[in-house]
Amino acid sequence: MELGLKDRVAIVCGASQGMGQAIAFGLVNEGARVLLVARNAERLAAAEAAILAQCPEAKIASLAVDLTQPDSAEAVVKAAHERWGRVDVLVTNTGGPPPGQPLDLADEQYLLAYQQNFMNVVRLCRHVVPVMRLNGYGRIINMLALSVRQIEDNLVLSSTSRLGVVAYARYLAEQVAAEGITVNNVLPGSIHTERLAQVAHMQAQHFGRNPAMELNVRAERVPMKRLGQPQEMADLVTFLASERAGFLTGLSIPVEGGQLRSVL
Repeated sequence: MELGLKDRVAIVCGASQGMGQAIAFGLVNEGARVLLVARNAERLAAAEAAILAQCPEAKIASLAVDLTQPDSAEAVVKAAHERWGRVDVLVTNTGGPPPGQPLDLADEQYLLAYQQNFMNVVRLCRHVVPVMRLNGYGRIINMLALSVRQIEDNLVLSSTSRLGVVAYARYLAEQVAAEGITVNNVLPGSIHTERLAQVAHMQAQHFGRNPAMELNVRAERVPMKRLGQPQEMADLVTFLASERAGFLTGLSIPVEGGQLRSVL
């Protein structure tokens, strides 16, 4: 199926590893030009090299930046626009904040999670939408977490800070829908990434479980009896970024192997 992504310009945040790197590779495979964004310059360079090793003709660039800083979003959009003359796709994707219980966390931890998971999305959208409007096409995809629909023990910072993005995205989707711009959220469940391994280890320590077995326990909770793979996230995001997904907007799509038990 032709997705119409050839020579589109995409910004992928959190692209140095895991789901972000898989998403960047998925877009590159469809012919998109991709700006890889992440905080860690060394990991970002390794991700860029890995993509080029698999796809030598890939048109990619990278930018190491801390998206919790107020001026970073403008710099990211400007870098992509100046290099390729347009921006068609934005994938927001950040690492999660540390685990914690509601009454055990300091104000500073809540505020940092808010900056990391909510305000960076607001700022990126504020700067990318005017550029997307120039060409009458845009796809904004926010990588969130299943915990915005079904809370998980000890992850209050992740759930609360990301839930704000769900409401923000719904408002924005309505505002820009007539201009060819869509806004959607993806809610990954237990996806086999370095981040999940870190969370599983911390959760096991907190609840007195065996860290070595925690990922197996998580897989058993999924009706499919396995963890999801980053490539499965990339396949969905690539479709949402495409011309084929033009009538989908304002959605929050769980990708969780049947783990979400809600009927709504």
